[in-house]
Amino acid sequence: MDLEPIWKRARADLTIPMPQGGLDVFLWEHTVRVVRNAEYISRLPEVQKQQPDEIAVLAAALYHEAGWIVRLRGGEIERHEMLIGPAPDSTSAGSAGVLEAALEGLIPRDSLGRASAAVHARNDRHTEQIEAQIVAEADNLEEFGPMFLWSSIRRGVLEGKGVQSVLDTWHRRKEYQFWTARLTDSFRFDSTRHLAAERLERLEEFMADLHFQQESEDVRSSLHPGSKDPIVGFSSRIPVDSRTPQCGDSG
Repeated sequence: MDLEPIWKRARADLTIPMPQGGLDVFLWEHTVRVVRNAEYISRLPEVQKQQPDEIAVLAAALYHEAGWIVRLRGGEIERHEMLIGPAPDSTSAGSAGVLEAALEGLIPRDSLGRASAAVHARNDRHTEQIEAQIVAEADNLEEFGPMFLWSSIRRGVLEGKGVQSVLDTWHRRKEYQFWTARLTDSFRFDSTRHLAAERLERLEEFMADLHFQQESEDVRSSLHPGSKDPIVGFSSRIPVDSRTPQCGDSG
C-alpha cells in the first residue's frame, strides 16, 4: 500500500500557517514522534500476538491530536496554545472526525473504522482495542524525558514565565509522587514502562543540572572551589520580589 498520500494529507492537516509566513510545526513534530513510537511498540512480541492493524495504528497515531486543529479553527484556542494543558473530552471526537474525513478513500474501510475507534478509546485505561493501547502508550512516552521540557518551556513563554517555573513544576510533581503514579497508570506493557523509567532517570539528571545552573552553583563551585556556601554580596541584595523563587514556590 502506498503510504505517501496518507503522510502528505496528514502534514497538510496538522501544520498551521503563521501570519508572518512559514508553518507552526509543533503539533506535527509531536505527531511524527508518536507515529515512530507506535511503530516500534506495535512490533513488540506481546503486541504482535494480538495482530494489530498497522494501517489503523498509523492513521490513529497521525490524527490522535487532530481535535486541537478543530478547536483552533473554531476559535476556542490560539495557535500558540496548541497542546498546552489538558484537552476537553470533545477533542477525541474532533480528532476522529478529522481522521475519517481526511483518510476516507485513502485507506481500507476496515482500517479507517479501527483507527477512528482507537482515537476515541485511547484515553480509556480499560480499552481492549490493541490499536488504541499502542497509540496511548506511544503518546504517553512523550511525557517522559526531554520532551516534557519542550512543552513546559512553550507554556512558560505563553504565560510570561522563565526557567524557574519549569523547575518548580518538576519539583512539585516529584513531591506529590506524580511520576510514580504516571508510570503505574500510563503503560500496559512492561517494555514501554521500563523505557519510560529510563527516560525519567535521564530527565532527573538534566533537571538537577538545570537547577545547578539556575542558582549559579556551577559558577561558585568552579571559581571558588573552597566555598561551600553562597557568597553573600551584592547579588544577595536583590529585592525579594525580584529574586528567583525557591523550588516548591508557586512561581
